[in-house]
Amino acid sequence: MPFQAEEHARIVSVERLRPGDHAFASYTDEESRWATIGSYAHAGISRGERVLLFADPALPNATVLEHLEAYGPPVGFSVRRGQLKLLAMDRMWRPRPLSVERQMAGLRREVEEALDDGYARVRSAIDMAWVAAFGADIEQVLWREREGCHYLFDDARYTEICTYDETRFSDEVLDRASAGHPTALLERPGSLLAAPLTEGGDDTYGLRLIGEADLSTRERFDDALRRVAASPAPRLVLDLTELTFLDVYCARAVLRLAAAAHGRHVVVRGGGIHTHTFLLLGALDIPQLTVEGE
Repeated sequence: MPFQAEEHARIVSVERLRPGDHAFASYTDEESRWATIGSYAHAGISRGERVLLFADPALPNATVLEHLEAYGPPVGFSVRRGQLKLLAMDRMWRPRPLSVERQMAGLRREVEEALDDGYARVRSAIDMAWVAAFGADIEQVLWREREGCHYLFDDARYTEICTYDETRFSDEVLDRASAGHPTALLERPGSLLAAPLTEGGDDTYGLRLIGEADLSTRERFDDALRRVAASPAPRLVLDLTELTFLDVYCARAVLRLAAAAHGRHVVVRGGGIHTHTFLLLGALDIPQLTVEGE
């Protein structure tokens, strides 16, 4: 069966990662690779965290910095002051032989050093190209991902994303790696995923939308609404709590769906500005619609 990251139990956009998360990410091209790593690194810098970047060992640091700056402001100052560190993974265990235990111990030393330097939190982005580059045992790596590294995240001061090139790893390894992480990321920032919502039994049909709902994802958003509208279930649920952006067109489309759902109950879950947007656009005038969220 082909690898399907969207089957993961908890999928979020990179912007919605929480302190202490250990997240799986995959990429199929350079754009999705660096969009994820760049967004993640810049978010950490803007929040005052120390950022550890373990890029593909085949790439020189100058190339890594060019890619980062394609997705945000210049990072030279962050490198010079030590907030952003470009590291080779073998630094975590050398001069001793490679083992995942030593790799984790090296990461722990980096975290402790950052805390001693005054940083409240640390995040790392690890391109898993290091596995082949240094000849790591994939079974040991998967054990590390699944259970060996949990102690790194216990106090929620360390966050990590592990990015896998789908062209370098088998579907089986990708499936196991994804399942070994509590969280998975959307393939690229700015995308949209519609995932089934399992609740309420046979009388409820729902979707959970993750990412951004705007012009670039409008076709996928409209398709998700058509799936909901086509369901015969008497209760329809749209969970939008994991949307990082919802434009007015998409919000109006949700209200049109609710208004047309005569004899059924439509529940829309949002939060903050999304809920406010629905109320401003007339949600209270649709009797079969309930908008949940602050």
